[in-house]
Amino acid sequence: MQAPLLDLDQLESFTAIGYDDYLDLLGDVLRDIPDHLEGIHAAIAAGNSADFRSRAHAFRGMISYFGCVALTDRLAGLEHQQEVAPAQADAIHTELKDLWDRSFAAIKDWEISVPDFAPK
Repeated sequence: MQAPLLDLDQLESFTAIGYDDYLDLLGDVLRDIPDHLEGIHAAIAAGNSADFRSRAHAFRGMISYFGCVALTDRLAGLEHQQEVAPAQADAIHTELKDLWDRSFAAIKDWEISVPDFAPK
């Protein structure tokens, strides 16, 4: 069974801090995502297992606050692999980017569903 993209209950916790603070936090994540994706890709391509596991762990921790269940599950799987073949770097990068893109689209859909967060 495939994990859902998001844990909406986790996202609901952001309503308590307000839209502006939520946007600040989301902005920080959006700035960091490309570096996380590229770092994981580079570590796998270089055959550096310890580095890719560390980077997967850090990325997983960051996006878990936004309830990105499917992506955190995939990153947890990578984090627990002893090795990933360097030849898989591009495929894993594409998969992680796709999961993030779909998760982010779902986050934006969630925002619209929250009366205090809906675009004014």
